[in-house]
Amino acid sequence: MLPQRIAYLDLDTTNVKIKEIPEEITKKFLGGRGINIHLLYNHVTPEIDPLSPQNPLIIGPGILTGLKGIGASRCNISGKSPETGLLGDANIGGHFGAFMKRTGIDCLFITGASKKPIYIHLDNGGIRIEDAKDLWGKSTKETNTILKRRYGPSSQSISIGIAGENLVRFACIINRKKNAAGRTGLGCLMGAKKIKAIVVSGEKSIKPKDENGFHDLVKSLQEKLKKEPLVNVLSQFGSVHLFNLINQQIGMGRAYNGLSTTFPENKDISPEILKEKYYTGKAGCFSCPVACQHRYKTAEVKGEGPEYTILASFGPVVGIKSVETVLYINDLINSYGLDASSTANLIAWTVELFKKGLIDENVTNGLKLDWGDEKTIIELIHQIAHRDGFGNLLAEGAKAAVNKLGEETAKYLIWTKYLPQSDPVDLRYLPAYALGNAVASRGSDHLRSRPTWEAYGLSEDQLKAIYGGFVSANPRSCEGKGRVIWWWETYLSLFDALGLCKLIAFHCRPGLLDFQFFSELIQHSTGLNLTPEEIFEVGERIVTLERMFIVREGIRRKDDSPPQRYFESLNDLRLDREKFEQMLDEYYQFRGFDKEGRPLEETIKRLGLK
Repeated sequence: MLPQRIAYLDLDTTNVKIKEIPEEITKKFLGGRGINIHLLYNHVTPEIDPLSPQNPLIIGPGILTGLKGIGASRCNISGKSPETGLLGDANIGGHFGAFMKRTGIDCLFITGASKKPIYIHLDNGGIRIEDAKDLWGKSTKETNTILKRRYGPSSQSISIGIAGENLVRFACIINRKKNAAGRTGLGCLMGAKKIKAIVVSGEKSIKPKDENGFHDLVKSLQEKLKKEPLVNVLSQFGSVHLFNLINQQIGMGRAYNGLSTTFPENKDISPEILKEKYYTGKAGCFSCPVACQHRYKTAEVKGEGPEYTILASFGPVVGIKSVETVLYINDLINSYGLDASSTANLIAWTVELFKKGLIDENVTNGLKLDWGDEKTIIELIHQIAHRDGFGNLLAEGAKAAVNKLGEETAKYLIWTKYLPQSDPVDLRYLPAYALGNAVASRGSDHLRSRPTWEAYGLSEDQLKAIYGGFVSANPRSCEGKGRVIWWWETYLSLFDALGLCKLIAFHCRPGLLDFQFFSELIQHSTGLNLTPEEIFEVGERIVTLERMFIVREGIRRKDDSPPQRYFESLNDLRLDREKFEQMLDEYYQFRGFDKEGRPLEETIKRLGLK
């Protein structure tokens, strides 16, 4: 598994250079998201435009991706974001990352741009650029199916759809039918480089350094996972089981663009109905012991998913009541290669603007926008992907849309750092969630720090044992929550660097996947000897370097704030501005940032980032 190798591909010259990653860099960043931000920070400066040939597309599976039995399927794709102009980074599951490792390439760094549509093929023999004229204009599903037939069952591909070809700023990248590198518009970056797809078909064996030690550790983990109640629920229903928990039991779901937390019309939308009426089988990621993904069939479509995010985003957030319509949209979004979160949030935002009279049919090119209007919402999705009519304005992303429609409209948009909120929850309910979304390196984001143990009813003694200091056991309290987000950001960054699935982490009790487990797993897999403390420092280093990247792009304290809507009362709940700022101060203190959110020189030096 070591040393890892990077392939540098210049599309302007078609030259390929392959270099080994020094062990010193591997120890500091591991792989995946860690190596990606190391490369991105050292190659991308503020003057580089996100759509310029100089902006690299970096594809990096985790250091353990491809090993069997632990859900090591994940791969990070990075670049300067076409959507926000800041950090572009998205994590994808499925099978692509594991199959890429079999080619002997651990990271692919692409610069330049092709003058005609191409796809890139990696195999044991090297890297080739192929003509993609016959694939251009096809959906992601069609493209991935064609390439699977062309290169055989031991191949996998990632591709863009029509949205990426048309440079929709929040276009995503798809593996198989629904596994997505969804956020920050990296499908747009692929489209700017005229890359329709990347296909991998290697045959190299991925084996751990210490096979006996690795297999014993994995077997023990699998036995423990079987005893985790929430992991079993996840396997049975998929992430959509969160829909009932968040929307009905806790009551913190986001409906009608955050104007409400209740959606009484949603009796047709539930994980039980999905399983009973629509699920036809499972479709897990590479060698996953949980296998939480499902196939489904309706009268109109056969698809995979949906995840909780799209079920809630195209249900309550935009007001659609029919589960079959949401399943249709799920398939449509994936086929076009659109980020579901940005698409749904932009549509919900414009519906609210239309209802408030801030925009009219002259602006929307004749579309009459309303909550739950299935026909119009689907038409707007088509327009966004094809850059037609009003959809062309939204296709430029949230920042450009606000500039076009006026600053007054910005206060109705649920976003941070120009990125619409990924998690369809109301952040008034849990201050730690709000803080995590606000400070996330790529914009409003629940997957950088989601502190799920807030809902586990842990005692203050249990919390102190986890976080190393006082944390209030009350999920609605702000006390100690800066410490909580510091810890969760560090913890979850390691999943991305290792190539492991965060969904399993979110559904496990504390202590199962801890830093000692990471230490043993890394040692048995790679032979690297890293203590739990050194592994924690790897996570700190990744998060801090991402912060250095966005600070260099101009991000400061004022940008680390949830949307104004969450500071306004709803159901007698709101975020308190003074307490939020105190949480932010505490977070900066633990991170080693100054009052403006800039990493201190002593922090940079301690983490070896000078």
